[in-house]
Amino acid sequence: MTNREIAQLLKDIAAAYEVKGEAFFKVTAYNNAADAIEHATSEVKDLWEEGRLDSLPGVGASISQHLDELFRTGKVKHFDQVKKDLPPGMFAINGISGIGPKTAYRLASQLGVRTLADLEKVARKGKIRNLEGFGQKSEEDILRSIGELRRRTGRVLLTFADENAQKIVDWMKKCPAVEKIEPLGSLRRMVATVGDIDLAAATEKPDEVIKHFLKYPKVARVIEAGGKSASVSLGNGIQVDIKVVPLRSFGALLQHFTGSKHHNIALRELALKKGWSLSEYGIKIARKIHPFSTEESFYQKLGLDWIPPELREDIGEIEAALAHNLPDLVELEDIKGDVHLHSSFDVETGHDLGKDSFEDLIAKARQLGYEYLGFSEHTPGLGTHSAQQIENLVSKHNRSIEQLKSSRVINILTGFEVDILVDGKLSLPENLLGNLDFVIAGVHSSMRQTKEQMTKRILAAIENKYVNIIAHPTGRLLNEREEYEVDWEQIFDAVKEKSKILEINAWPVRLDLPDVLVREAVKRGVKMIINTDSHAVDHLDNMRYGVSVARRGWAQKKDIVNTLPWVEFKKYFRVK
Repeated sequence: MTNREIAQLLKDIAAAYEVKGEAFFKVTAYNNAADAIEHATSEVKDLWEEGRLDSLPGVGASISQHLDELFRTGKVKHFDQVKKDLPPGMFAINGISGIGPKTAYRLASQLGVRTLADLEKVARKGKIRNLEGFGQKSEEDILRSIGELRRRTGRVLLTFADENAQKIVDWMKKCPAVEKIEPLGSLRRMVATVGDIDLAAATEKPDEVIKHFLKYPKVARVIEAGGKSASVSLGNGIQVDIKVVPLRSFGALLQHFTGSKHHNIALRELALKKGWSLSEYGIKIARKIHPFSTEESFYQKLGLDWIPPELREDIGEIEAALAHNLPDLVELEDIKGDVHLHSSFDVETGHDLGKDSFEDLIAKARQLGYEYLGFSEHTPGLGTHSAQQIENLVSKHNRSIEQLKSSRVINILTGFEVDILVDGKLSLPENLLGNLDFVIAGVHSSMRQTKEQMTKRILAAIENKYVNIIAHPTGRLLNEREEYEVDWEQIFDAVKEKSKILEINAWPVRLDLPDVLVREAVKRGVKMIINTDSHAVDHLDNMRYGVSVARRGWAQKKDIVNTLPWVEFKKYFRVK
């Protein structure tokens, strides 16, 4: 089973528990485990074989035992019992945007919905609006969600594709005949979601390279194999293609299969003006093909500076390269800290509890060479705690961090990730917000508000004097949920006027702010911060994906505040 299939199974159990009225903590535990598995960069079955299931945040002893049974026998008796007597159709439609377990149960049991197609059919016939608690708008929202879901199929998260590609690259480097090997296409451009994995290898012995590629242990099926290329399907369903050329042509091949379609069309038009033509083999000049061993020499021949892969989308990069005016893009090595972290310190939020301690996260940050770290747990829920209970929990959290600050091991900021409520107010009272070094505010509910309502909601948070950072600003979840509608011109203007910061969230399913909006922020002089939203020590390594989003948005070091040294960085916050 793939990670996605295992995650879906756990989501089904969580849904079954919710419909049957089981304890909230059980539902939450299974949803948290499903989320951790779906966004893990390693195959869960590999972790099981290595005895490392406990390395996944949210996967405790009980769920680990069930997964052990699943991998050993192919099923889990307890899961079968939990799902017994529930309509199978509810699991097919649960999780579609706007449809939770209880809604899915009603649609399946009252309308006989068994599949996504069934759901679309009853919606188009106007049958859903007649159910108690539904209406025409609910029906229209469901149809819109179905359309969004269909547009998202067929692509995997960048992080998952990158992890798989790196393992294959490591395998290929064991072959002595491989002189160079690089990813291609959308993966090399670090696009948020990726289709197939494409690789380019330089060699003088193509047969040996292809033969070694086909022996990769995770190959489930060989699709085709020839003298210069091969395609395979891995056990997790990802297709991997490899192309091999002599080293003297490697640069041309790399360029040809990295750039987006529009980037390459623009390059071909530039070459045609010179009477030349381009191909994966090089540049054809006066009937002779000139090969290129490096991309730099290829671009130089066309009169261009080398263009970083992340920029190759035909959005002005060719003109900038001709004018020798490409941006000096931010690098991973420029990052000096991370202030969106969730530890195992329990402030009783009921969800999204981190796996590791303050001390573990600090040790990892020091290993990464960071100068500073900010802890920002989710706030306790207003609906489940009294004002006094919330104040006690926040104070307890703050005191624990103050004790860490005195160690002077690393510069630490005390913060919270605060919900922006439907009316624009925040989920912590101002007397508590004022006691924090910083506040990250984000939308976590009611995503279906109108563009005007959502804009007003976020603007209210920006206006709050205690808010420093707007978290994951579009609310999108890749392959799961579309971004909400916002008037970005107003948001950018307000952020700049109030000297606030927009987050580029590096969590694999978010990568939010998206690259298109990062570029707009850069143009407007809006400051950004790249955070990992980590829930475990290993998640801090996701910073590279946040940096890739910034680079795709043409961001330079000066645009990202956590490239600043501590003495400059702390000026953006209320550090005591």
